[in-house]
Amino acid sequence: MNDILSTIRRRMAGIHDDSGMALVTVLGLGALLTILMFAATGFAVNQQKQVRGDQDWNSSLAAAEAGVDDYISKLNADGTYWRYGNPANSYSATSTLSLPTGTAVNTAFSGWTAIPGTTTRGYFRYDIDNSQFTSQGILKLRSSGKVGSKVRSVEVQIRRRGFIDYLYFTDFDTKDPAAYETIVGDSYTATQAETNCHKHSYEGRVDKINGVNTGCTSIRFIGSGGVTDVIQGPLHTNDSFYTCGAPQFQGATSTSWNDPAGKRYRKDTSCSGTPVFSGSGDPKYASQLTMPPSNNSIRQEVDPTRTNPVGCLYTGPTSIVLTSVGKMNVSSPWTKNGGAAYCGVGNGLSLPANGVIYVQSVPATADAYTNSSPTTACKNSGAGNPLGYPQTNDISKFPCNNGDVFIEGTLKGQLSIAAENNIVITWHLDYAGGSSGTDLLGLMANNYVEIYHPIQCTSYSGAECVSGTNLIPTGKTTTFTNSRVNAAVLSVNHSFRVENYRWGTSLGTLNITGALAQRYRGIVGSGSAGFAKNYVYDARLRYASPPKFLDPVQSAYQPSLWSEPSPAYTS
Repeated sequence: MNDILSTIRRRMAGIHDDSGMALVTVLGLGALLTILMFAATGFAVNQQKQVRGDQDWNSSLAAAEAGVDDYISKLNADGTYWRYGNPANSYSATSTLSLPTGTAVNTAFSGWTAIPGTTTRGYFRYDIDNSQFTSQGILKLRSSGKVGSKVRSVEVQIRRRGFIDYLYFTDFDTKDPAAYETIVGDSYTATQAETNCHKHSYEGRVDKINGVNTGCTSIRFIGSGGVTDVIQGPLHTNDSFYTCGAPQFQGATSTSWNDPAGKRYRKDTSCSGTPVFSGSGDPKYASQLTMPPSNNSIRQEVDPTRTNPVGCLYTGPTSIVLTSVGKMNVSSPWTKNGGAAYCGVGNGLSLPANGVIYVQSVPATADAYTNSSPTTACKNSGAGNPLGYPQTNDISKFPCNNGDVFIEGTLKGQLSIAAENNIVITWHLDYAGGSSGTDLLGLMANNYVEIYHPIQCTSYSGAECVSGTNLIPTGKTTTFTNSRVNAAVLSVNHSFRVENYRWGTSLGTLNITGALAQRYRGIVGSGSAGFAKNYVYDARLRYASPPKFLDPVQSAYQPSLWSEPSPAYTS
């Protein structure tokens, strides 16, 4: 017993024993390692949660974009799909049809839908605002994506790829066959040109260029001899285009010529220099935009049996002067009051409620909106119209009963004007709010859109005028020079051009702010006559459109603007 007590006393006195200290140290290190292990495990778990959250946050944006792709694919498959939505949702309250049913059922209109073809945790849903579709062809889509507990939303503006996406669009990059004249050196008559030149260059058209003396008359973008064409906006042609020297293309440039060499433009080798493109790889390939055969689809907008509110229908040559207070002054001698589409003649008239004016040619059998004869007699036994065109000494011709529009002034509002025949811009066209306001003008002619240029001929070769002098337009104090045109312009079957472009002295610079689309390249100057060009794209046309502006045939829908607002849903 004494031996045991002695042993215990020696152990209790082990405070001075090295083996006791080692035990304490081992126990302390073990506790510290345990704490560190738990801390590291907790950190790893929290880090994994944060990484997962970041992954879900990024993936939810991709899920929202998958919703955009899903909706656009359905819209392109069914052109009437824009009408569908969920009216119970405030964003979609304007939807004209309730949720689709049957084979068209789509759960994404009302709830979360798994991304097709995946087994991920990703879902999307979307809401549609179609309030601007019937007037401007614009849909707003809000698509939300969800992965885990993370939700993000994107808002996208959707519309068809169209003519107003480009500052400069042509179907055939060659001279209009209807404008061929052998007196100016064209190889063909108008009839021959229609046969030989109404085709794209890659379809076998032979052009007069690079030493070729016969063929279709080519029109070039020039950057030589002190003249440089500058295209200040996007350009597309269904054809290939020619360059001479170093013209400048300051926007996205594309063609529908799938050139095996990848060059996609043709160069006049008689000119030194190379065109300057702002985009890497320009001009790029893009599919064709197909012109409609006419602007007749706009006609229904002035038919009270087909639309409400209805636009304005006028008959025969019609003069429209826009005023900066949102009114218009109209003279239309063939037009009479035939019903709801009659908007009156005279001064201080209101713009049409739906933003559309259509001017028809005098029908063979007078309709309700047509007088049996004009209220003012036509000039020159039918070679002139009842508005007084052509003016005295002008060599131009303006038939008595064509559906022609003669337009000038300052627009306050949004307006589209369509002519069954030509649109003639008789003086400057401006916007009351300038280029940063909301004013928008669309001009759509079945045939030509022209800059008015009256000429008195001073020398003839047979019946052809070979030289002339500029005339001051009736009612003006100077010639129409340095013209300003603020509008989206479309010539459905012919060109945008300057009347009598090859006669007279220089008219200065033709300043277009907007968009220009035409079947064939039009001519605005020749030598020292006519205009130099200053064409600038109106960037507002990326997200806005003049009322009912024409779309290409069979054009696909695509997103035009993208933004990320606050999430529309929390879960």
